[in-house]
Amino acid sequence: MKLTDKRFWIWWLVFLLLAIISCMAEGWNEDTALLGATYTLSLLSTWLCHRVRPRAAFVNLIVMIAYNAILSYNLVFNSRYGAGLTWWFFILLLNTIHSIGLLIYTSIIRFIKIHH
Repeated sequence: MKLTDKRFWIWWLVFLLLAIISCMAEGWNEDTALLGATYTLSLLSTWLCHRVRPRAAFVNLIVMIAYNAILSYNLVFNSRYGAGLTWWFFILLLNTIHSIGLLIYTSIIRFIKIHH
């Protein structure tokens, strides 16, 4: 089965919708702005990786959607008694680490391609 751009962009849009819904469900404040910035970093890092390694970007995007769906569900529906801060923190932490790792991976692949 060959990976096509159409499949990547469909899943990228799914992730975008998940990010928008997660941010809208929380109401707009500084915390939501930080969450939106983190989601934006995640979307940009997968797009940049897609330009270098489409299959790696697609797999990373699916992984991001999986853990973000779980964490966003808990943020929106299980945020009683201060637990929302925990879910919000996990979303920020995992997305930031994943995005930075993906950007480092993309940079290394580009560096190798340029020098070989």
